[in-house]
Amino acid sequence: MKVAIVKVVGDVSEAIINAVNLIGGLNLEKGARVVIKPNVCSSKNPYRMVITDLSVLEAVIRLIKTMTSNIVVVESDNISGDAERRIKDSGVSDLVRSLDVDFFNLSKDDYETYSFSGIEIRLPKTVLEADYFINLPKMKTEGHVLVTLSMKNLLGVLQRKKKSVLHKHLDGLLPFLAQKIRNDLIIVDGIVAMEGNGPLIGTPKKLDLIIAGTNPVSVDSVCCRLMGFEPKEVKHIINAEKMGIGESSLKNIELVGDIHEFRSYNFEKPYSLRASIKSIKSLREIYLR
Repeated sequence: MKVAIVKVVGDVSEAIINAVNLIGGLNLEKGARVVIKPNVCSSKNPYRMVITDLSVLEAVIRLIKTMTSNIVVVESDNISGDAERRIKDSGVSDLVRSLDVDFFNLSKDDYETYSFSGIEIRLPKTVLEADYFINLPKMKTEGHVLVTLSMKNLLGVLQRKKKSVLHKHLDGLLPFLAQKIRNDLIIVDGIVAMEGNGPLIGTPKKLDLIIAGTNPVSVDSVCCRLMGFEPKEVKHIINAEKMGIGESSLKNIELVGDIHEFRSYNFEKPYSLRASIKSIKSLREIYLR
């Protein structure tokens, strides 16, 4: 299983093309229906650390358009509000419109119903029936599961506005989603990551890195190590590995690209005293502006 680490030097598009080529290319049929899921958890993006960088989304769309024009960018409603509002206020709407790509709110989609721990889970058919699904998470720490990467980004497809009721189930739910939703391409935005009190009010960590792969367990495990954590600290990663979804051990992952960048960047964990003090400035940027 290959995972690419690529340093962004200048053009983000070049870094993404390089990363995709390193893991074996797109493996995408011409004319295929492509669904792209960035992380747009908020309409505000101070220091470029909260949502998937627009430059990453643009580069991915332009790359996919060399193979197909049948592309849709998706998000769902959350406790911050309707997906359309977040997409508009964050600048994503203007971007996708300029690239002649549609946006679709998954909360308005037809769905398949599943039961998880006695909870009804609605998975949108747009995602389940995609010919090709691209997961574009942001590299961040997160208070409930330590890290928010490709598996945590899948939570954003669910048709449930108040997703906080699922937080106590995430260690099992995220592997469940990773099993139900096929990841054809994962590109993690580590240009400006977030440490500390994520996913909204942490502090920026500029890495200028793109991490790419096709397996959520392997990609998230590599990202964990870059952040200074061991995958065994993240229960949903280990649970997904036990389910046979992927590998977390480096002996089973082939690192390619700028592997000299593969080192610990020592991210601050959520809700430490230092993280909380450092988050005060971000708190003002998110909630008071």
